[in-house]
Amino acid sequence: MNMGSSNPGRWLAIFSLVALLSVGVAACGGDNNNDGNSGDNASQNATGATGEQTNTEQATAGQTSSETANAVSQSDSNSIVAGGRVFADNSPWNTEVDGLAVDTDSNRMLDLATERLAVREQPGQQGIQTIIRRVTKGLFINTEAWAPLIVEAGGDGAEVTEFVCRQQKCGSTDPKLPASLPIPANATPDPRYDGWLSVIDSGAGIGYDFWRARRQTDNSISYQYGKAWTLDGPGFSKPIVENPDRAVGARGSGLPLFAGVIGAEEAAQGRINHALAIAVPGLARRNFVQPASVTDGIGNPNSLPAGARIRLKANVSAEDRDVNLRGARRRSAESILVALRQYGAIVVDRAAVPTLYSPRGTSEAVINGSELSWLTLDDFEVMELPTLYQDPPLGQVNLDGPGGNSESESDANAAAGSE
Repeated sequence: MNMGSSNPGRWLAIFSLVALLSVGVAACGGDNNNDGNSGDNASQNATGATGEQTNTEQATAGQTSSETANAVSQSDSNSIVAGGRVFADNSPWNTEVDGLAVDTDSNRMLDLATERLAVREQPGQQGIQTIIRRVTKGLFINTEAWAPLIVEAGGDGAEVTEFVCRQQKCGSTDPKLPASLPIPANATPDPRYDGWLSVIDSGAGIGYDFWRARRQTDNSISYQYGKAWTLDGPGFSKPIVENPDRAVGARGSGLPLFAGVIGAEEAAQGRINHALAIAVPGLARRNFVQPASVTDGIGNPNSLPAGARIRLKANVSAEDRDVNLRGARRRSAESILVALRQYGAIVVDRAAVPTLYSPRGTSEAVINGSELSWLTLDDFEVMELPTLYQDPPLGQVNLDGPGGNSESESDANAAAGSE
């Protein structure tokens, strides 16, 4: 690039073209989940799912009834379904949002977060047209497509499996990625959905995230990018401007795949004691806040940024909506609503509709995805944003476009799902 160019509009034009081309790439986090509209609609008369635990539920929180045990046992045994908090007690994933101030631009950011960039062909003409579609569908919970496969290292039935990286730079070396791990013999990432795989090695106190992982014919697992997390650490990395080697991750925000997921056991028991991970359609382009460390947003720059914390408004109740859930799914919905008020959700990615995550293989008896489809982004509020960062950092942008540390930039694009 010509670092001395005097054309002030040139890099803006290049950046706009990159954003346009990115629209054609499936987003990390759910652009292939049928717009989050699978399962039944849970749109009957409300008898529960109010977001507050009843006395009975509070008394039995942490206990597993036979119904709960049966529901949990139906989940895929290859995936961690118990759930629960990970990382340090003062991690953003484990701190409550009660008492935090609401951002003055909360309504605007949430409104822009419903705007999804798309392209369409123009009949009889060459080229494509960029359009903005407003997403009106409610909250969806991914349990299959774009849901991370989360497995425990070791245990009965585990086989030592070789892990091989398919590219020269495979991720941060601190902590180091392993050459092999003992995982369930039939644990197989789905390459259709970024091949998301997390392996939790509780004995070593480390969780590993892999991007574009897949089983090979020799039964090894190859991957294109990986990142290791200490389970007693903060659960996020420094922003790319401070640590470009460590900032990138398997998610477009750099945040862990296994953080903020809704475990089957904790949901069915009716108690979730950590923040949830959420993806939105119109994730802000380039701008992000901690705990995110990079971003793959392609939405309006003034939209909701990666790393933002949102919480469910106190006056939102299922009793005012047409909702009817029973049994384990009712307890799941109630526990999620309580968590969204108490701990909130951290924006980790972009998706076709507002999306929460449960481990891949979670039983439909616990969560079928549509339990909270009556919630929209209008039902949330954004906590006051901390310092705003840019990806790429401002120091790596000149009049020609992004420059400087091109290696880190290409790594970030790769791990965000862009080619």
